[in-house]
Amino acid sequence: MFRVAPLFGVKQLEEIFRYKVFKMLLKNEKITEELVQMVMGWRHSDFNVFCGPRIEPGSEDGRANLARYIIRASFSQERMTYVPEESKVVYKSKDGKEEKIFDALQTNTNHVVVFSS
Repeated sequence: MFRVAPLFGVKQLEEIFRYKVFKMLLKNEKITEELVQMVMGWRHSDFNVFCGPRIEPGSEDGRANLARYIIRASFSQERMTYVPEESKVVYKSKDGKEEKIFDALQTNTNHVVVFSS
């Protein structure tokens, strides 16, 4: 269902969205308060709100484009290789010239990365 939202700034919408997502995940016991506090301390929230042209309720193309955007992976699984013997994940750049190696469970100031086989 589509509803017209009142005018908000992008940052306000991101904060509302983040609050609602965390509230739902906490209620369903999918995350902990500690994880919420950690994410809230990040410099970039990694939550985004679309503020482009309005998607009309009957627009099949608009809804299809939005659905494709929502399910799009933020990174390419084809460029990832899991090395179980070392509990590492190798991620290669698009051009294949660079690679980064991560522990299978790694946290840093910007992301929580969890990999499993």
